[in-house]
Amino acid sequence: MALNIDHVASSPLTATLVARRPASVAAAQAAAQGTTDTTETQGSSSFQSLLASSSAAKEPAATAAAATAATDTAAATTASSTANPNGLSDFELLFGGPNYNPADPMVASNAASTDSASAAEPAATPAAPPTAQSVFGANVWLTDPIGMTPDNTTFEYNPIYFATQATAQTVAQMVGGTVVSKNMITQPGNTFVQQQPNYMVQMPDGALINPGLVASFYTFGFSQSQIDTMIAQEVANTPAPVQTT
Repeated sequence: MALNIDHVASSPLTATLVARRPASVAAAQAAAQGTTDTTETQGSSSFQSLLASSSAAKEPAATAAAATAATDTAAATTASSTANPNGLSDFELLFGGPNYNPADPMVASNAASTDSASAAEPAATPAAPPTAQSVFGANVWLTDPIGMTPDNTTFEYNPIYFATQATAQTVAQMVGGTVVSKNMITQPGNTFVQQQPNYMVQMPDGALINPGLVASFYTFGFSQSQIDTMIAQEVANTPAPVQTT
């Protein structure tokens, strides 16, 4: 018996089944696709909502954690400053540093701080050394002491040997002597003659000190202590006159 394929293919039932199957499959696939999209959309929305909720929940916690960390840091800094008021780090306290003193690190650090504070202060201006004018006044020596030669020619002496009477009196008070007036450069019988006498300071043992030379010690910029030493040496090195019988 022969199989009539054309008859079966052209059967209304077969055509209906063939025509409807794609529609059913398409509808099922569309429904499945719609369900999948809906599920994915719902899943995505649910995931996003969950993520947003989770983020919202974590943000306060993170803020609180940051605040706690800042508080802990400030507390640690305060504790460190309180524990080490000398400014040394923990490393320097343990292993040394630029200001470390094995005997007493605290003292070394405090000394360094004191030195820094002292370095910041302006240095004190040293006292100006005394001058001849500040000690003896404006007229320390005679202005122009004059000498005369045997032929009556005049010349000038060095004023440093001719102190004024006021200067001689001040030196006498310094060394404990008295003022006397003598011609110390031209002795009696000398053919040269000095027109002004020398005011000298006579010590208790009779030694004569030239106050003009003492006044010159104040012209070199020495301190008063240095000048006192020079005056003491002048007194000690000036011999007393030889006693004659």
